[in-house]
Amino acid sequence: MKNIRMDENDFGLLCVCAIRYCQGRETYMPSLVQGIVKSTIQHISDADLKIMLDDCDFQRRANLYGNERIDKPGWLNFEKFLKDEAERRKKVV
Repeated sequence: MKNIRMDENDFGLLCVCAIRYCQGRETYMPSLVQGIVKSTIQHISDADLKIMLDDCDFQRRANLYGNERIDKPGWLNFEKFLKDEAERRKKVV
């Protein structure tokens, strides 16, 4: 396989896809993907951050966060992390 080069826009889009894949799943995958996004947030564009926030908002409003005790707390924590990051970026500009 040829060496595939990815720029930061591709990486952010890949993270959006991974988050969408995890929505509604009651497995280890959401926490794994959320952890990757958290640890690489500096490589995610403002536009992709907004998409993730919109997706989390929809997921919460549609009651798709999964089990109230197991999955939902992780999604709410992740959503808060994204909101905090968006606010931090506003202050930097």
